[in-house]
Amino acid sequence: MRHSLELDGQQLAYTLKRSARRRSVGLRIAGDGLTITLPARAPLAEAERVIRLKADWIMRHLQAPKPPAARLAAGSTILWQGQPRTLQAGASRARLAADTLALAAPDEPEALTLALARFCQRAARPYFLQRVEVWQQRMNLHPRRVLLSSARTRWGSCTAAGDVRLSWRLMQAPPEVIDYVIIHELAHLAEMNHSPRFWAIVAAACPNWKQQREWLKQHAQALLA
Repeated sequence: MRHSLELDGQQLAYTLKRSARRRSVGLRIAGDGLTITLPARAPLAEAERVIRLKADWIMRHLQAPKPPAARLAAGSTILWQGQPRTLQAGASRARLAADTLALAAPDEPEALTLALARFCQRAARPYFLQRVEVWQQRMNLHPRRVLLSSARTRWGSCTAAGDVRLSWRLMQAPPEVIDYVIIHELAHLAEMNHSPRFWAIVAAACPNWKQQREWLKQHAQALLA
């Protein structure tokens, strides 16, 4: 739900979300602007209080210049499971080699972007299912369903009903990073929050989870583009 308030003499629009998981207010700035996530029963005034408290940080990030989105072309370098690949256009069918990814699309940015997305989507589901099978057995946490997500702001999610969603864009990340996201979402089957108990479950399966999370933060813009 969209809201706005006056901040430093100008109207600041933001998206308000509610989450039963959260115990504190969450702030996120992405391509769609500012999003505030409130605990389920917190009053709207709490969101406005946090916005005013973090006003300098919010305005600094909202006003920061955004780099132009990269346009794909034959010869562009993309990541595939953490390894650089050179794009080739005009192939009869998509195929992955040691250092190239050939796509069945003409050398046009929009066509290559669409072909790359489809290639990621086709590869993601069987790969994710195989890795979830490994980790659900090790963690003894079994999701009801594993679904693909096209989210541009979340790598994964887990519902109270036990559905795990994973972004197909993760196929560009290293295998150990993909495993971390899977472990993170499976841990939510036991703890629907980010409490110390939740992170203990994550750490037991992925001791270097902080390193994997940092990789995602550093490469988010390239992967989500």
